[in-house]
Amino acid sequence: MGIVIAVLVALMLTVCGCLCAASLVLDGNDPDPFAEQPFGTPDDDDWMEPTAGPLIPERPTAPPPPASPTPSKKPVTRPTSGPAPVTVVYEVTGSGTADIAYYDAESDLMHVDGQKLPWRTTIRTNGKTRVLVEARWVDDEGQRPIDCTVTVTGAGKPVVNKTRGYWSTSCAPE
Repeated sequence: MGIVIAVLVALMLTVCGCLCAASLVLDGNDPDPFAEQPFGTPDDDDWMEPTAGPLIPERPTAPPPPASPTPSKKPVTRPTSGPAPVTVVYEVTGSGTADIAYYDAESDLMHVDGQKLPWRTTIRTNGKTRVLVEARWVDDEGQRPIDCTVTVTGAGKPVVNKTRGYWSTSCAPE
């Protein structure tokens, strides 16, 4: 067994030695053992003097008016086709400003960015649409609680789902 291992080691050393010798012979044609520069030397002949004028643009004197929180499009509070026997109340509570997303009566996702809390909206739907509200702090790193509540009434037993989060939260009926 020892002889077999010794023969294998000797064979491996011979192959490695041949490969190393071959690479030295093949690289012998390159007179410079160092790699070339990966970029060319810049030519200063095309350099231009900076133009006159302010280096930093002037700041506006008056701040822009604050944007009021508005949905990305006008939400539908009642479905356009058929009856609307189900009432859904979305609520987000906390102290601060949050970005809110919720489904309207036509299952379109609405976005209300920069909304001062507490926030509440009510929709009437046929009960077959998606029901969900999500909220996330605009300016917080999870230090304050943010709560959401979804209340669904009108289709049997009322359903209430309340969730608390510290960076974001979401509620949907169970």
